[in-house]
Amino acid sequence: MIIILFAPLIGFGTLDTTNFEKHTSKIELKPYFVIQKLSLKLGEQGNIVTYEPGLTGSAGLNISYKFINLSLGRSVISQKMGALDKESKYYDIRLSSYRKRFGFDINFQWFIGFSVANFPSNVSDSLKNFVRPNLDLVNYGINFYYSINNNLSLQSIYSYKERQLKSAGSLIVGLYQNYTELSYSSTIFPEEFASEYQAAQLENTGDFYTIIPTIGYQYHLVKKNLHISPFASFGFGGQHQNYSSNEKGDFNGFRRVTTMNFNLPIGYNGDDIYYGVIGKYRQTISAIQHSANMNYSLFSLNFFIGIRFK
Repeated sequence: MIIILFAPLIGFGTLDTTNFEKHTSKIELKPYFVIQKLSLKLGEQGNIVTYEPGLTGSAGLNISYKFINLSLGRSVISQKMGALDKESKYYDIRLSSYRKRFGFDINFQWFIGFSVANFPSNVSDSLKNFVRPNLDLVNYGINFYYSINNNLSLQSIYSYKERQLKSAGSLIVGLYQNYTELSYSSTIFPEEFASEYQAAQLENTGDFYTIIPTIGYQYHLVKKNLHISPFASFGFGGQHQNYSSNEKGDFNGFRRVTTMNFNLPIGYNGDDIYYGVIGKYRQTISAIQHSANMNYSLFSLNFFIGIRFK
């Protein structure tokens, strides 16, 4: 499917071989630290509930062998939120690879412990005292990227396997696939907060599988070993949903979904050591049944330093 999608674009542009320097190291170690803020909003205008696990700081290690990168991380800083009785936990596993024009990122995240950051406007203060959400979110994703311009190197931006010497920009086409599982032992939909029926002891799950073709643009501005590489993309696709709701009833079907993504990688690409920060913001909005939306947004700052072993 990926080959068919990108086939019309393969071979576009003339490669300037003087624009790149390869790094010869096979093994690299890259410790990193990520600060992130996740928000999950459900509902419609005037009747929205916002779940958050609080501000999370995670530490991890990325190990690279040739063009394969594996990273493992977990939360070391966690903010307590509202009615949540304990700190949130976060685990992250990623497998990625970037070549000059093609890249993919396979990722797994597990957030344990959300609280309600904002209640719907029609929920009374007395009802809020009964709400003790402890939401789990498990997320599996795989993203594909393809640069149309031969002279922009994705691995120079994201994995530092080579150094791009001249600035260049390119359209980036991609495919975003994601599976999210929500597990919760309390009410989750806004209407249920205002209901007389309390579902605090019920175990529920919601499954959401998303597939979205995306298109965006990235410009890699380089000056010697330094670079700044802003990127923005947008996509529209479909999401299969399977969830239960006391107010809405069970649902199993497809709904539309949109996503937008903004990245700002800034870094230093040296011969033996490289370092930098990548700021990311992704927002995915999907329709839920008739007029409600599920709004998932994640903002993160990833600080890293890499060491090459030749």
